[in-house]
Amino acid sequence: MSDISKNDIEEAIEKTLLYYKLFNSGINLEVLHYFLLEQKVSKEELDKALKSLLDKKKIIISKDTIYLNRELETIYVRKSKTIDSRLTQKLLNVLNRVPFISAIAFSGGTANYGLENHEDIDLFIITKPFTVYVVYLIIHIISLIYRSRKILCINYLVDEKAIQIQLQRDLFTAHQIIALKPFKNADYLRYFLRSNDWVKKHYPNFIIPDTKRLQSSFLYSLFRPFNILINLLYKFRYKKYLVLSEEGSVVLDEHIIKLHTNDYRVKIINEFHNQWKRYSIERNKIVIT
Repeated sequence: MSDISKNDIEEAIEKTLLYYKLFNSGINLEVLHYFLLEQKVSKEELDKALKSLLDKKKIIISKDTIYLNRELETIYVRKSKTIDSRLTQKLLNVLNRVPFISAIAFSGGTANYGLENHEDIDLFIITKPFTVYVVYLIIHIISLIYRSRKILCINYLVDEKAIQIQLQRDLFTAHQIIALKPFKNADYLRYFLRSNDWVKKHYPNFIIPDTKRLQSSFLYSLFRPFNILINLLYKFRYKKYLVLSEEGSVVLDEHIIKLHTNDYRVKIINEFHNQWKRYSIERNKIVIT
């Protein structure tokens, strides 16, 4: 058993659920322990705190999903539009056959809500060394062929030489990482998580999988000249965003493509802190009284 108080555990639950509430969502009971913010607790301590919060009517459980019992202004509103399932499967099958891709994971709204409940396909991709721009160009061509530019949302790619995320090691980025759902090569996704164990600073109960280092052929270095050339082309194309980009929203390095031209990361983090500040003031008043 840990030394933290029941009040601290309840606060961590409320904080976690408030973050999900910003996205008009709750969290499944089975994964709450792994996604609990900031506090390392046992499953038994978590269950006791949940019962206490239910008794106080601070949380709601519906169909194994937990919600914060509070009205908040949400940042993300899920659209009713869904994708043609046949087109979705076709696009994923094509991407799965691209030889320069090491791993693919569903990310963002697709990871949280599922393909059938999201208006586009959010993907995080890891490529072979020195091929991140080669892959991005291939994806660009695929999206033109299938007329899926607004469906394929692949704005974050790294190659195997940049799998340790150095930029923006904040709550938002940590959550994006631990919420990834593997599509291609789950083993490499586990290695990616092992390489980013800093996420435990925000999610101390999350289990980092134990996996061995995976090796790639040195032959991929032959593609480096092409990678550099395509990099220059994309830097020219996105010159405006590179100039205006703040805090690394747009990155076009040799091993990283990050094209969050509409980056909600800062907005979400600020809104979360503001909402929690207001919530905790009311919460403490209730405790005192």
